Amino acid sequence: MELLDFLMECAKIERTIEISRQFLIKFPTFHPYQAFKQIDQLNDGYITAQTIQVFLHRFSYLHTLKECGILFYKPEFKYVDFLRFLLPTNQLLRDYISHSDQQSQQSNECLKEIAKHISLEIVLMNNLQPPQSLDQLTDGTREDIEQLFKKERLFVYQDEIDAMIKRLDFYGDGQIDLLLLNNWVLILNKQTQIKQQKESCSAFVTPKKQIQFQNSIKTTEKKESKNNTTKLIKQSPQKRNQIQMQKSKKQVMACQKYKQDNRTKMTQNKQEVETEKKKIIEVQKNKKNINTQTKNKSKQPQEIIEYLLDKEIKIEKIKQQLALQKDFNTLDAFRALDVYSKGSIGIEEIDTLLNQKSGQSMQIFKRFNNNQLTYHDFLYLLQPYSANFAEILNTRQPSVDGNNKKMSELFSYQTIKLLIDLLTLLQQIPVKLNADIQLFNKIDGITRDNFIGVSDLQQYLYESGLRYTHHEAILLINAYDKDKDGRLSLQEFLDM
Repeated sequence: MELLDFLMECAKIERTIEISRQFLIKFPTFHPYQAFKQIDQLNDGYITAQTIQVFLHRFSYLHTLKECGILFYKPEFKYVDFLRFLLPTNQLLRDYISHSDQQSQQSNECLKEIAKHISLEIVLMNNLQPPQSLDQLTDGTREDIEQLFKKERLFVYQDEIDAMIKRLDFYGDGQIDLLLLNNWVLILNKQTQIKQQKESCSAFVTPKKQIQFQNSIKTTEKKESKNNTTKLIKQSPQKRNQIQMQKSKKQVMACQKYKQDNRTKMTQNKQEVETEKKKIIEVQKNKKNINTQTKNKSKQPQEIIEYLLDKEIKIEKIKQQLALQKDFNTLDAFRALDVYSKGSIGIEEIDTLLNQKSGQSMQIFKRFNNNQLTYHDFLYLLQPYSANFAEILNTRQPSVDGNNKKMSELFSYQTIKLLIDLLTLLQQIPVKLNADIQLFNKIDGITRDNFIGVSDLQQYLYESGLRYTHHEAILLINAYDKDKDGRLSLQEFLDM
């Protein structure tokens, strides 16, 4: 049944991919030869997993080399192999493509759809659950597959069998090459094993502690007590009284000694406890200092970049929410904060709004290398990166009687809260990345143009197990891009 489930899943994947292939033909500029040339940028006459990966990156579809390699049953795909991979099975549609003009340049939208199609196939194939063995298949023909389903008394449609063969027919000869399929299944099994090992690595089993109990009762003491009682019975009453008196005196003396020993021990223990407390406090202080130092040192670069990205996403979200507040506009907010009507906002005004100690908002002013914010600076702080939200904010007119009015008289409680939240985020001291040239070259691994663009950053984050959209990644670049060219130079990256 495991093999049959695998075959049915292959048929399902082939059907979804076939729909995607037919959709590509609707584009007037679509031609497979032009698509092949776009992927084969080096004009090698073939494409590989790496060239597919680079092509997908252009359109923000992020996949590792291993994930892209699932499509390739041999190291290189020539144009004939690419045709089998991209064209639909319908012969009428194939004829339609063959008569189309192959010299026409493909539009960016068409290339984006091709990238989407390839990405879909990569995702589906990498999520396919392989069987443990293919022993039930004898020759890989249509009759062989039909016999498998008949043995299990399962009905299957002819178009489903066609889809199975199309998906697993690597050479296009109408049947499945079992040797090639075996190798492919082995690769899939290895990938699933690695995934399972990674998932199980987080589970730890602690061994049970065995506690042994010691018997504290001694049999020799019992024997001695019995012998003493028999001796006392044989003696006279006077001797008994004397012995008892001596015993009681000994007990009193022992009690007094015991009390004195306890007192001395108590005083010693108190002194030891006090010294131990002092030592513990010193150790804790040292630990705190070590932890604060190691926290900054031990954090990986991708963790710091993730933190900085999340912060910029949060800032952008608040800016967009603030732009949607109907009662808010930047000029009224600037006038309300400019208490002394001097045409600029100082540190004192921001600190009073945020209800904090003087000088805490210094980080906001460091962005502009000035201790005063002009209206242009204030607008730059509040304006969202998204063009649509920025337009909403900029086109909103200020109130007619907005001069010399307090913030609470102009805006609602929600609007003021959003403004305070935004300014508190902006005044936070940013975490230093402590980057070097090696990290810069590592991130600039896709384009290798001595600049870190959005695709470079996305790929680096993706390989680190972090998925961010194109719009999200560009927020971080925009935050540290001083010359506003849409990418980070080496110096800009080192200043992060």
